[in-house]
Amino acid sequence: MSADPLPKQLADLAELLGQMCLAAAGALNNATAALLDSRVRLAKQVVAGDAAIDALRARVEEIAVDALLFHAPVAGNLRAVVSAIRSAGDIERMGDLALHVAQVVCMRHPHPAVPAEVRDHFSEMNRIAVQLAMKAADVVRSRNVIKAVELEADDDAMDRLHAHMFSVLMDQDWPHGVPAAVDITLLARYYERFADHAVVVARETVYAVTGQEPDAIPI
Repeated sequence: MSADPLPKQLADLAELLGQMCLAAAGALNNATAALLDSRVRLAKQVVAGDAAIDALRARVEEIAVDALLFHAPVAGNLRAVVSAIRSAGDIERMGDLALHVAQVVCMRHPHPAVPAEVRDHFSEMNRIAVQLAMKAADVVRSRNVIKAVELEADDDAMDRLHAHMFSVLMDQDWPHGVPAAVDITLLARYYERFADHAVVVARETVYAVTGQEPDAIPI
């Protein structure tokens, strides 16, 4: 049994990771549309579509294992393979978080999942999260370290929105009770974690290019 040449495998890994990022971005965008407009059919489509992201991760791992077994890569090539495996796990988790948003819509149907007071907040959180996923797709394909560093700054806006959401929920005039507050707390966490995983994907790309472990990179 033979394997593709290592350069082709590395290119395939980068392309698959890019596809995963775009799929996760699309899933969250659709889940948010379902959340804000109470579109349960769209939410169910997001739930059903999660399997496609899982399949992409499985393909990444298959190619990565072949690269390790058949080519025994070293140095930068080895880092590229390792970072692809790590990144695929983070991107799959992004898809899972979009799935969780859609599941909340399904659980609360036919009632709206979020009240009017926080609709704009979730719309903006979605905009930032999707933008981060799109940038991550570009980073994994281009291996552009400068663009990777930009994601950390972009994520600061998500952190501010996440913190602001708690101030809304803690307002003594909050009229929607504890169950709604619990839902909103969880939903806000899903968006915040989605963005965090996109940043980790960018850090993994920096690791692949520079050789520095992600936690040691000052971005």
